[in-house]
Amino acid sequence: MPEKNFYPPLDKKDLPKPPHWTKALGVGVVVMGLAIGTGELILWPHLITKWGLGLLWLALLGIIAQYFINQEVARHAIATGEGFFTSSARVIRQSAIFWLLAAILLYIWPGWASSIGTILKELFGFGSHLMWSWVSFALILVLTFSGRIAYNVLEKSLKITVPAFFVLLVVISFFNLNWTIISQAVRGVFNFGFIPQDVDINVLLSAVVFAGAGGMLNLCVSLWYRDKQIGMGAYINQITNPITGRAEAVSPVGVTFDPTEENVKRWKGWMKFVRIDQGIIFLLLGFITLFLLAVNAYAVLSPQGIVPEGLKVAVVQAEIFGKHWGVVGYKAFLAMAGLMLFSVMWTVIDALTRMVSDILYTNSQVGPYQKYLKFLKHTSLHKIYYVTIALVVIIGALLLPFKQPLTLLVISAVLGGLTMAIYTPFLIYLNNTRLPKPIRPSLFTNIVMVFISIFFIYFAIRVIYNYLV
Repeated sequence: MPEKNFYPPLDKKDLPKPPHWTKALGVGVVVMGLAIGTGELILWPHLITKWGLGLLWLALLGIIAQYFINQEVARHAIATGEGFFTSSARVIRQSAIFWLLAAILLYIWPGWASSIGTILKELFGFGSHLMWSWVSFALILVLTFSGRIAYNVLEKSLKITVPAFFVLLVVISFFNLNWTIISQAVRGVFNFGFIPQDVDINVLLSAVVFAGAGGMLNLCVSLWYRDKQIGMGAYINQITNPITGRAEAVSPVGVTFDPTEENVKRWKGWMKFVRIDQGIIFLLLGFITLFLLAVNAYAVLSPQGIVPEGLKVAVVQAEIFGKHWGVVGYKAFLAMAGLMLFSVMWTVIDALTRMVSDILYTNSQVGPYQKYLKFLKHTSLHKIYYVTIALVVIIGALLLPFKQPLTLLVISAVLGGLTMAIYTPFLIYLNNTRLPKPIRPSLFTNIVMVFISIFFIYFAIRVIYNYLV
C-alpha cells in the first residue's frame, strides 16, 4: 500500500516492442539544440582564443560526461514512463518543491531573446534589438500553438534549424580554416592533462560543466523521451494542443514492467536507440559543433589579438568574416549565430515549461502537495503546459527592457552547478536501487557516473567557496 499522501505504486505492463531505429531518434536533436548555447558560442571560443587549442580535450570530456548523464536520465524514464521529478519525489518527497523553484530561478531570464535581438538587428539592418527579441518570442508562440502535439512541433522544427545551422557552420569552416589549424586543434583534443598555470579555473570548470546542455536541462531528457513515447512512455499520452488537437488524460505516474526474458530483450533494443540518439547526434555532432565554433574563433580572433567577452565573441567574429568575405560572410555568420540562439531559446523555454507543468500537474493529482494545488485538480496537463509557455514568454518579454539583476544571475549560475552536483549521485542511487537488476547500469557506467559526480560536487564546492570567501 502506498504511504498516505505519497505517490501510488507503478502499474505493470509489458514493455512495447521497439520500432525501427529511425523512429526512435529525435531527442538527441533537441538536446543538441540546447548544447549549441553558452558553452559553444561564448565560453569555449573565449577560452580557446585566450588560452589556445590545447584545452579542447576538456571540452571532449565535458560532453562525454553529459552523454552518460543523458543516458542514465533516459534509462529511468524508459523503464518507468515517469519524468525524473516524479521519480525523485518518490524517494525524497520535498524534492518536488526544490526542482520547481530551481527550474524557475535558472531559466526564467530572457538572456537568449536579448542576444537574438542584437544579432537579428545586425543581420537585417533595421529595427531595435528589443523589437527583434519580441519577434523571436512571438515566433515561438506561433510555432508552439500551430501544431497538435507540443513535442512533435519542437522536434520537427529543430530538425530543420539545427541541420541548417550545422551546414552553415561547415561551409564557413571550409572557407575559414586550413589544415595547419585543424591538425593543431585535433592534437588539442588528445592533449590530456594540459591546463595553463594562469588560466581562470572557475571559467574553465564552468565551460566543462556546460559543454552540452548543463544545469537541469539534462533532466528534461526524461520528459522529452516520455512525450516521444519511448519505452514505457508509450503508455503515457502526449501533451496535445487543446486548441488544435483532442486532449486526452495523462497519467500523473508511470508504468513499469517485469524483467521477463522477452521484456529484457526489448529493453536492450530501446537502450540501443538511446545510445545511437545521444551518441551520434548529441555527442558526436555536438562535439563537432563545439570544436568548429571554438577553432573558428581561434582562427579569426587570435591573429587579431582579440579576446572578447560574452556575446561579443559572435559579433566580432561576424565583423572579421565580413572583412575577409564581404557582406555574404558577415550575413552568413550572423544567420548561423541567430539560428543557433533561436534553437537554444526555444528549447530552454520548452524545457522550463515542461518541468514546471510536470511538477505542478503530478503533484496536483497525487502526492503530499495535493491540498496546496487543489485549484489544479481538474486542469489537464495540456492546459497547464500551454498556459505556462504563454506565461513564460510574456514574463520574458516584460523582463527584456530591464537589466537582469546581477545577484539573481549569480544565484542562477551557482544553482545550475549545484543541481548537477545533487542529481548526478542521485541518478546512480535511483537506477541501481529502483530498477530491476537486469536493466540496471553496467559496472563501467557506474564507475564513469561516480567520477562525473565527484567532478560536479567539486565544482559546486569550489564555486560556493569562491563566493563566500
